[in-house]
Amino acid sequence: MGALDKDLNQKESAIRFCLVNDLIPFLEVDVLNFRELSEVETIITDFDVLGIKIEPTGQPKKILFDCKTSKISPINRAFWASGLMQYADCDGAFVLLKRKASEAHRLSAKTIKVHLFDDKQFSNYAESCSIDFNVDYCYSTNIDNWTSLFDAKSGNLHFEQCFSISNINTPLEKDVTKVLRQLISAVQKSRGEFDPDKPKHKAIFYHSASSFAFIMAQVIHDLRNVIDFDATHDDFERVVKFYIWGGRDSLRLRNKLKSTFSSKNKSAHPEEAEFNGWPMFIELCRSLLDSPADIQKCVHPLRELAMRSIVLKDEKKDAHLSSLISNNKRLRQFSMSLVRYFVAATKLPNEFVSDLDKMFDDLR
Repeated sequence: MGALDKDLNQKESAIRFCLVNDLIPFLEVDVLNFRELSEVETIITDFDVLGIKIEPTGQPKKILFDCKTSKISPINRAFWASGLMQYADCDGAFVLLKRKASEAHRLSAKTIKVHLFDDKQFSNYAESCSIDFNVDYCYSTNIDNWTSLFDAKSGNLHFEQCFSISNINTPLEKDVTKVLRQLISAVQKSRGEFDPDKPKHKAIFYHSASSFAFIMAQVIHDLRNVIDFDATHDDFERVVKFYIWGGRDSLRLRNKLKSTFSSKNKSAHPEEAEFNGWPMFIELCRSLLDSPADIQKCVHPLRELAMRSIVLKDEKKDAHLSSLISNNKRLRQFSMSLVRYFVAATKLPNEFVSDLDKMFDDLR
């Protein structure tokens, strides 16, 4: 994200709109091909901002924001946004324009779930949703902090890979267990890069942890719908194992491949495909099932801590973060459980866990 990006003010407005409407914002999300057919990964386009909320049913509600200036007419921009909505399974779109669209264009766009606003119209609309829209009340409401977060990964290929999965795969991948495995694998492969004493490293860690919380919110909603609350430990573990590996047949295929490899490699012992930190993951799932709706509430505070690690601390914004933590006892409990497992599964230094605990104490 360039420092001279002309759309930064509009992106900040879109992020603030997401925050005051309980949507989790993702900035500069690349849209990839449905299936890559070349050696080099290509990008179709990108979302300037993508806001997502996990509904009580467990399904993500996605709202895209298009902030780019363009010579295309407003209604044609609306048709473009509608096509992108369909491709990415979004539920609505806001196109932020530099000049007003005609009333007829705005009404026509609304029939395809696209809202056309210029800057002033959008500001008025957003402020009618919440008076906090115009208030810079947290670290995420300042676009400069997002720029700092994006810059934290620059120059480190491992961090860029982790950030890509957190910022692209996490909000767009339809198979939530696939992106769960991808994230844990990427962070584990990068574990030698993470130093808990370095601010930028802490920022990347907390950003990854916030994405992990977002993923687990969907995982637990899925499990809640298929597992009986009085299920035995063995039945619970069996269902979770099949679910994580994409079903019984997929797990059997993985086990067969591992057995084939073991038979050709005398030093290897045949093992069943297993998720990192499996006993701890089962325990985490059981604890999170107590209140699935509270899991996604951990995403915003963890991302706030990511930004707080690399920018000047602000007392008012710390007060906002402190209020979130004190008003919901589950938030600290779940955040600690999520990070404790995430650190163990990715084999990161345990100092990241103690650092989070200390931050919660300092903000209390």
